[in-house]
Amino acid sequence: MFELRDITKRYGNVVALNGASVRVFPGEIRALLGANGSGKSTIVKIMGGTVKADGGQCLLDGKAVGIHSIFDAKRYGVAVAYQELSLHPQMSVLDNIMLGQELTKRFGLIDKKQQKKYVLTLLERLNLKRDPGELVRDISQSEQSLVEVAKALASRPKFLLLDEVTASLHYNEVESLFRVLREEKQAGTSILIVTHRMDEVFRICDTATIFRNGETVMEGELSSMSLDDVVLHMTGTPITAAVRQSAGAGESPRAQGEPLLQTEHLKLYPHLKDISTTVNKGEIVGIGGLEGQGQGEYIRSIYGVLRPDSGTIQFQGKPLRLKSTSGAARCGFSYVSGDRKKESVFSIRTIQENLYAGKIAQGGVWGWVSAKQAKQFAESAVSEYRIKIGALSDPASSLSGGNQQKLAVARGITTQPALLLLNDPTKGVDIHSRKEIHSILRECAERGMGVILVSSDNQELLDICNRIYVFYEGNVVADLYGEEKTEENLVKAMLGTAVGSEGGEAL
Repeated sequence: MFELRDITKRYGNVVALNGASVRVFPGEIRALLGANGSGKSTIVKIMGGTVKADGGQCLLDGKAVGIHSIFDAKRYGVAVAYQELSLHPQMSVLDNIMLGQELTKRFGLIDKKQQKKYVLTLLERLNLKRDPGELVRDISQSEQSLVEVAKALASRPKFLLLDEVTASLHYNEVESLFRVLREEKQAGTSILIVTHRMDEVFRICDTATIFRNGETVMEGELSSMSLDDVVLHMTGTPITAAVRQSAGAGESPRAQGEPLLQTEHLKLYPHLKDISTTVNKGEIVGIGGLEGQGQGEYIRSIYGVLRPDSGTIQFQGKPLRLKSTSGAARCGFSYVSGDRKKESVFSIRTIQENLYAGKIAQGGVWGWVSAKQAKQFAESAVSEYRIKIGALSDPASSLSGGNQQKLAVARGITTQPALLLLNDPTKGVDIHSRKEIHSILRECAERGMGVILVSSDNQELLDICNRIYVFYEGNVVADLYGEEKTEENLVKAMLGTAVGSEGGEAL
């Protein structure tokens, strides 16, 4: 058994952990749950040796041990796959996986043949079809997350810790990971998973430990808990009826408003082959599909990041051909990415500057910025979207991962765009905050805003979207709404299986 008991950790005046405890047994998959900023990632870093606790005990099989570095953690059989990837983008997949745990032969020389064979086995287990010699920078974000897992598995750990690794994974990738985790569980590995995807928790985990405000408030068998129980312990309040409701599933959104954005036969080799979509005012349109089917290229083409090879885009009935993202912002478009590290958050800039950046983009380069106006704007956004901060002058990097994502979403919405483009916006956000964001998006749609939501979370698409376009190999293969907007039809379309219904196109 691996246990951290009565752990305390402070960062200046911020109390990250206040006597928190967590334990995981051999052959068990345990969920570590809690709202953003509750201390989950901090305690995982302490278990992995990258952060030192201020107080408390670490116990292995009941005996106190000291984990003061990653080398200590490895010596005791602890391996961690982090949400903020520990990979080197300029190095190959193989070198990243085997770094610090190289296989050697006589005289300490690296056994390249055995290493490649071993890495290929790990990649095959995770169903990751990549050449071990490829650079990490050249593979997708979700594939990088699987490489992070492979790196942790390479040490054959006794204790495997996964910190939000499924946040960027798509349906098929999650299934491959879960198969591996079940194999590891059968082999006696102790597994601790930090995730905000509640459906995954109940599918794969045996037990749960719940944190709130840096303290352990609950632990037990998941079979005796409901989703409402989990949320109540995480937040101290139940999910309200306001955030339970789903988007109107029974009506056709075609009648809800006039067309706002239309794409016709959009092509962008080799990612988009023939994409035709319509987004009406007051409509939330979801874009679903397995990883790498053209979803990201589609939304970036609309926002002016990429230029389509052919096809047309019409906005409010007029042809649109954007040359830049600044042009998109001036047209009334706003874009929110789920990749906060690369695309969403200016980590070294202040929280206030991050929030006001979208407003500046709408006003042009030479617009005058009032310090008072910027502060009021940021204070309002922090309050409305319940972002947990120290001070507006603190850098964005001081926020927890989930609160950084809420900051990015708040920046996109508070500019009051005509069209809101969201690319996996709730990745790494806790369930209560996610429901709040969904509620806000519905309010945006009710005010007439058009919303396009690309999501790797099928349940999110089903919960909030009026209609879902499913992408497969660069084509729209299903258009699901009303009674046809079901998980079964969504998964069938994602896997290239015919839906065959009035609400969705047959493949």
